[in-house]
Amino acid sequence: MKRNLFLAILIFCSFNLIAQTTETKKESTIDPLDVSIQKEQIEKYGVPTVSAVEAMKTKADALYDSKSWEQAASAYEIYAQHVNWLANLLSQCVEPYYSASYDDRKATSYAKLKPFIPFESKANECKTNRNQSYVKMGLCYKNMGDIKNAVTYLHKGLDLLDVGDIFYWTMAKDAMAELLEFKGE
Repeated sequence: MKRNLFLAILIFCSFNLIAQTTETKKESTIDPLDVSIQKEQIEKYGVPTVSAVEAMKTKADALYDSKSWEQAASAYEIYAQHVNWLANLLSQCVEPYYSASYDDRKATSYAKLKPFIPFESKANECKTNRNQSYVKMGLCYKNMGDIKNAVTYLHKGLDLLDVGDIFYWTMAKDAMAELLEFKGE
């Protein structure tokens, strides 16, 4: 009797586990034709143009230069979101190459890739500007005395910056050191 009860419980648990695994697999299966994420992003940020995003940066930089910290932080936040979306859209133009197999990428000639290089270059420039905006947001908050937001945005900026962007890296590092009252040697 105990053996039958044990087997019944084991079978019940096994079926339950199988059902949960199947349900999880269904939830994690992504429809390759689903465009809901793209629609959501376009609804949120629109379709950014290079000139519109550059105008956002010019506005944010002018506010920063005039020491309008609160308005500059807000303008950089909006700019960072839009320039990031623009970078994603530009990068998508090169996605077929990155999605290709190693052999297919190797077989693709430079002449075929040359028209796509400006898209990748501009996307990388947009990402650099986004990263620098996070540092500027952190500096704005630091100048307003909002230490929590200053550390938050400086932290993110340092996380995103490229090792070659020494100017912004140094600004972020110096601001963070001041906020943490760290005196380096």
